Amino acid sequence: MRQAIARAPASAWTMGVVSLVPFYLSAGLYCYGPAELRGQAFLGLIGWSTAMLSYLGGVRAGLEIDSHASPRLWSVALAMLSPVAALGLMFGAVTGGLSQVQQVSGFMTAFLLMWIWDSRAADGPAWRPRYRTVITAGAAVALAFALEQAMSL
Repeated sequence: MRQAIARAPASAWTMGVVSLVPFYLSAGLYCYGPAELRGQAFLGLIGWSTAMLSYLGGVRAGLEIDSHASPRLWSVALAMLSPVAALGLMFGAVTGGLSQVQQVSGFMTAFLLMWIWDSRAADGPAWRPRYRTVITAGAAVALAFALEQAMSL
């Protein structure tokens, strides 16, 4: 049974906070940086979002494989949809097939869906749901700033 207040290790918090830096750096440059850097900052934000969403999908798949003697195919397949969605959103940035609003809101939606799954999952360490809530909120705030900027263009 999960403990109500399980503490994440300091190393997890350190890496989680460090993983937020590229979100804020890219979003900050996209929103407030010089005009000539905004395009690159947006691609940096999309690229980092792709990497992080893919990582989260891999973690979910790993937890499923590690937690069950016979991993559930549907659970691993759903976890692997995360990098597929991320690559689709990034491909939309590269090809121009999706607007910046669609890309940022797509990533926000994907991160929030992954958070819903993670916060309700029984596998993994007891501290993980609370940890993922804080880290996902941090990423969502940075993406929200970028979304506001994209909507005003």
